[in-house]
Amino acid sequence: MSNLGQTEERNEVLFAFHQACNDPTAKDIIDWVKRYPQFADDIREHAAILKEWADRDKLSDDELSDTELSRSRSRTLNALYNARSAATQNSPEPVRSFEQMMQANGTDVPKLARELDIARTVLAALVFGRMRAPAGNRLVVALMVTLGITADEFNAALQFASRSPRLGHAKADGLATINALSYEELIRGSNMSDERKQYWLSEE
Repeated sequence: MSNLGQTEERNEVLFAFHQACNDPTAKDIIDWVKRYPQFADDIREHAAILKEWADRDKLSDDELSDTELSRSRSRTLNALYNARSAATQNSPEPVRSFEQMMQANGTDVPKLARELDIARTVLAALVFGRMRAPAGNRLVVALMVTLGITADEFNAALQFASRSPRLGHAKADGLATINALSYEELIRGSNMSDERKQYWLSEE
């Protein structure tokens, strides 16, 4: 099977997993890994994110502050990244930038922004190191599925971009200076409709 065919199959499997297991149990994860052993790591990583979402949904807004939400997202991504890094410590893979990931999928910032229906400024800020970690879970999962990458690949690319921020190819609606902003600041400051802003800020 070609790399493109395998990526499409992985995306379909992960999408089906999202639909079938909103709050995956250990048995769910084992069953899906047995059915699709070639995507075992991806299934486990998505399961960890889904579990973290489900745990947060069980708490009321009063019990979980924005700061705690941000820390929870960061801990989830860092834990996944560290676990994968430890497993491949003896044979580390080179870090791919977001630009390389997009090129591998035949897309770029404008095209991907249109596909995801998100402001180009937000996506460009992520790609060119102008977004402070952590990124919103909706954007993380959307890029993982669309680009066919894992959570640790996303996290590594985000760290790589943050170390070398630049203007990139932002156009008239782009940022004029290299000032790192939070995900929420970028979403709220974009030219998207209030409905789309709420969508990308929502954790449901």
